[in-house]
Parts: sequence; C-alpha cells; structure tokens
Amino acid sequence: MISKVNTLKDASLTTMANVAQASAQWLLLIIVVKQFNDLILGQLVLTLSIVTPIFLLFSFKLRTLVVTDYHNERYFEQYLHARFFAQTIAVILLVLLSPWLLSNVYASIISSVIIFKIGDGTSELCYSYLHKQQQYKQAALSQTTRSIFTITLLLAASLISNDIHFTFFTWAITTVVFSIIDVYTVKKTIADKEHRAFILWSTCQHKEAIFASLVIYKKYWPISVSILFSAMFVYIPNYTLEYFHGTQSVGHFAAISYFLVAGGILIHSLSQAVTPKLSHLFHQRKFQAFMKTTQLLMLTGAGIGLIGLVFAHFIGEWLLTIIYNQTIALLTDELKLIIIASMIRYSYTFLGSALNALKCFNRQAFVYGSGSLALLISCLFLVPTMGTIGAAIAMIIACGVEMLIMCVTFFVQWKKINQPKAHS
Repeated sequence: MISKVNTLKDASLTTMANVAQASAQWLLLIIVVKQFNDLILGQLVLTLSIVTPIFLLFSFKLRTLVVTDYHNERYFEQYLHARFFAQTIAVILLVLLSPWLLSNVYASIISSVIIFKIGDGTSELCYSYLHKQQQYKQAALSQTTRSIFTITLLLAASLISNDIHFTFFTWAITTVVFSIIDVYTVKKTIADKEHRAFILWSTCQHKEAIFASLVIYKKYWPISVSILFSAMFVYIPNYTLEYFHGTQSVGHFAAISYFLVAGGILIHSLSQAVTPKLSHLFHQRKFQAFMKTTQLLMLTGAGIGLIGLVFAHFIGEWLLTIIYNQTIALLTDELKLIIIASMIRYSYTFLGSALNALKCFNRQAFVYGSGSLALLISCLFLVPTMGTIGAAIAMIIACGVEMLIMCVTFFVQWKKINQPKAHS
C-alpha cells in the first residue's frame, strides 16, 4: 500500500530534482540577459518555441505510459526505442523547417536546443521508469547531479569565454552525457527489479521493434496532440509577439513567463509522484480515496498559484530587476497576470493527472485544443494593440476555457468508467 508519508517523500524528492533542473535552464536565460543581449535572448526563446512543440508532438507522452503501465504490457526498452524513433523523425522535420522558420537564428542555437531536447527526452523516460519502480531517490539523485554539473559548467563557460556558441554547446552536451548515464542506471535497475538483461540493442535490430513503435503511435497519437496543445499555452503568445512586435519582445515576455514554469515545477513534481498512487487507487477500486486525493491536489495547485501572486505583488519588480534587468522589471503587471493564469492552470492540471491514471489519455486533446484556440484568438485581438499585457490577459482567458472543459470531461469520464463497477 502506498502511504501518504511515502507520497509526500516521493513528491519532495521529485520537486527538489525538478527545481535543480529548472534552475540550470533558468541560469542559461540569465546568462544570456546579463552577458549578451536581448536579440540573443529572443533567438533562444524563438528556437525553443519552435523546437519544443515538435519534440512534444512526437513524444507521445511515453513518460506517462511508462508510469501507468500497471500490468507491464511492454518492456521499458520498447518505450525507449519508440522515443529514439520519434526523435529521429522530429530532427529530420526540424532540419527541413529551420531554414524557413528560424532563418535569422544562429545555427549553434538551433543545434544546441535540438541536442538538449534529445538528451532531456531520454533522461525523462528513464526517470519515469525509476518512478514506476518506486526508485524516486535514485531518479532525484541523477537529475540533481546532472543539474549541478550543468550549472557549474554554464558558470565556468560564461566566465572563461564570451562566446555564445561555446556556452550553448556546453549546456547541450552535458545533457546528452547524463542521458547516457541515466540509461545505464535503468539497465542496472532492470537487472535488479525484473531479473532480466537489458535488450535495447537487440530490440532495435529487428523490424518488429519499429512495427511495435508504430502501434504505440497509432494507439496514442491523440496524446501527442494533447501535450502539444498544452505546451502551446506558453508558445502561442511568443509567436504573436514576434509577429507584431519583434524578437526582442518575445525574449522579454519569455523571461517573466518562466516564473510560471518555475511554479509548474512543483505541480509537475506532485503529478509525477501522485500519478502512480492514483493509478494504484483506481485499480484497487478505492474510488472515494481517488476522488479525495484528486480534490486535495487541485486545492494544493491553486494554493501554490496564490502564494506566487502574493510574492509578485510585493516583490515582483525588485525580483525582476535583480534576476534580469530594469527593462524586464517594467513587466511587473504582466507577471501578476501570468501568475493569475497559472493559479487557474495549476488546479485543473491534476484533473489531467487523474484522467491519466484512468488511462483516459485521449480525452485531453479536446481540452487543450480548445484552450489553444481560445488563446490564439485572444492573442490576435489583444497583442497587436496591448503587446505583452494583451498576451498575459489572453493566457487568463485560455485557462478559464480549459478549466471549464477539463472539469466537464473528467466528470463525464468518471461517471462512465465507475458507475458499472460500483454496481458490480
């Protein structure tokens, strides 16, 4: 049985590891702001805004599939092979699209972001397997160690050289090295927990592996659409700002939007730790405990957003000045609006976690698709005249739409799935 103490401990370990990783990524933004210029910052953000959605589209949310594979329907190696196969398609697509979508961005920035995404996606899948095996400490140790090395090397690179290309490649290569270490860690865990050999290479040599990967894609493609739409919450404002106000405004807005990402780390960590528990409660038919846990998590998410809003109100401008510069500090009002949007988003995110535990993966595409459409329409109306303020208001509108549809979707699915079981 999974106790509340263990869940809290696992969530704490995952949170600390994710905070460390986010700190490393945030440090890259700070180095760009402090040591280079707004144009480079805008190029980095624009590249992330193009590369990340494409990788997410081909991710098929394998992390969640691994964690919720309650009956061990597939070997971990099959999921890893599927990830490598999809990443290859993503890279080919980006090579074709970059001359068109990222023509004014340094090639070193584009290649570094792609390399980072490959390594990070591999590590993410490894952490998910370790979570499934209740090896939260091992996953957190690996993730934290990687982050400490990344932070150290980024600082060293910024001190040794003013070369932006060297700084970006240092960030990317470090991630790939640790992804290899993570795969080796999983290999040892498989031998210990499943008492079998790690069979990735023999799996990749057979055409059946490719066919099995395609089966995963065919079955779970709506998950990719769902996660892509969810990510567009961050990226659609960047696209419209770049179109109407230029690359520099994208960099400024993304710098304050990262506070939403920072709060999302806590939400993401709780979701990672609690999804196996929710899956366990559902399969054990403990429906009341399942609902109670979901409701508590939603309140926790809203509470985290409220705390962030209080901090933004009292020390937002000072914090932005210290971390970035006085130019970005002028966007304090935008920061408050973004945190209001995050307060709404953090609460209903856990309804998505509950749907994942129920293996209702495909239902969320409509939720986040509707939110993305609302965000795009709002941005097109508000951004041209209101700029970054308009983008922040559009985020609040989109979150309201998503929350309404997510609540309806969850309760319809909950009623559909559990009513027959309750009377059986």
